[in-house]
Amino acid sequence: MKNLKSIIAIIAITLATTFSATATEKKTETAKEKAKISNILRTEIVSMLGNEIQVELEDTTSAEISFMINNENEVIIVSVDSEVTEFSSFVKNKLNYKKISVKGTKKGEIYRIPVKLKA
Repeated sequence: MKNLKSIIAIIAITLATTFSATATEKKTETAKEKAKISNILRTEIVSMLGNEIQVELEDTTSAEISFMINNENEVIIVSVDSEVTEFSSFVKNKLNYKKISVKGTKKGEIYRIPVKLKA
């Protein structure tokens, strides 16, 4: 009876380990695919912002826009990391809840895009 319990326990542990290992294997995106999607997103975001940014700048500065895509393919601005406070409100007014048509984006994932602002 002890041997039977031991054998059943060993089989159960072996099966649990095997099934859990195969269940977690998913197709992951390669670094090249992520970079390609990020470049396409960056191009789309920059075109939505436009060339005329109505913010007064003294020097050339940079900013980082953090956003995510919701289930309706709309851009949701999470944060704008910039030294110029007017740029943050400008980005939110221009981009928040605007539709975007980039395939391959993950819904709910936060993307970060650097932007350079020239004076």
